[in-house]
Amino acid sequence: MLDWKLRIALAALGLGFVAQAQAADFSVPTSVVGLSEAGATVADGGPVSSFGDNPADMVFFPGTRMGIDIIASKPSYTFDAAGGSSVSPSSKLNILPNLFVTHRFDSLPLAVGLGITEPYRINTTWPAGSFPAAANAPVKTDLQLIDVNPGVAYLLLPNLSIGVGVDYYQSISATFDTTQTAASGTGGGVGGNIGLFYTTETWNAGLSYRSQANISAAGGTITLPSRAQAGVRYRFTPALATELDVDWTDWSSAKLPNTPSLGWKSALAYRLGLSYHLNQDLELRGGLAHESNPATSSSYEASVPAAASNIVALGAGVELGNWHWDLGASYALSGSTTVNTVNNAGGFDGTYKASAFSFGAALSRHF
Repeated sequence: MLDWKLRIALAALGLGFVAQAQAADFSVPTSVVGLSEAGATVADGGPVSSFGDNPADMVFFPGTRMGIDIIASKPSYTFDAAGGSSVSPSSKLNILPNLFVTHRFDSLPLAVGLGITEPYRINTTWPAGSFPAAANAPVKTDLQLIDVNPGVAYLLLPNLSIGVGVDYYQSISATFDTTQTAASGTGGGVGGNIGLFYTTETWNAGLSYRSQANISAAGGTITLPSRAQAGVRYRFTPALATELDVDWTDWSSAKLPNTPSLGWKSALAYRLGLSYHLNQDLELRGGLAHESNPATSSSYEASVPAAASNIVALGAGVELGNWHWDLGASYALSGSTTVNTVNNAGGFDGTYKASAFSFGAALSRHF
């Protein structure tokens, strides 16, 4: 009985960690600026929250910077079973706080930073009878992880920097529950990240890699996939800039407790961001993204279906004295994914659809 419950959470784990998230996924970004530009920020460097994407860029900003980002996300899912019935789970509005701090030393080509983020949060309950494998019991998935990420950046050349960091993941809750049986438990795990950042007057380039990590939860191990990002940001004028990012996530290595793997494949995401300064105090942003599908027709999907998805995003930044405000929103809409296992093994065969609306606000200051 434990095995089918963990399979139900496959997508919940995977879809939440593509970044920021978000990755064919419906992850909630940890950055409001990233939310506003559909995740195309690995080569930005401007906002303090960019530390979460690329630790190398913080060395180009003197002094101390601090920011708090609050993200809210409301996902929606539908499962059309192979037999013809259609069900949707109840899903709460998830509120995710994130904190970023960086400091560049005056006399050294060195900077340090800290990010405390909640890159993934889901709380979904499917009604009784949604899946034959659940023995007509309601299915609840509750998984919440926090990433504590200290890092350091060094200026290799006047225009080139490198940054490294440690990711300590802590599961705040990890529960896969029905009225008959339950699997739950919390724990931690460690990973790492590294980034390169290059900047000139007209363009930036960024590379970032986040390693695989193993986290203890629900009586076993959750393996988070590794992820690589590359981006180029070009400034047409001092007011107008655009960025193109490509993300790669190795879903083939990801797993949940008591399961060999998600049964997914590596996936690519393409992101395009745009920013325009109307004046010194007001910046407008927008973005589009396409995320490919990591799932196959034989993959088990339930709590969050995996599918190719398209994202549209909008946002704004406002200077108010010594403080900077950012606002953003995005909408992600997937296509449909049809799961067709041998003889409907486990009772999960059918068509899955999902959408997600996310919005957020951030407040930052440069000291």
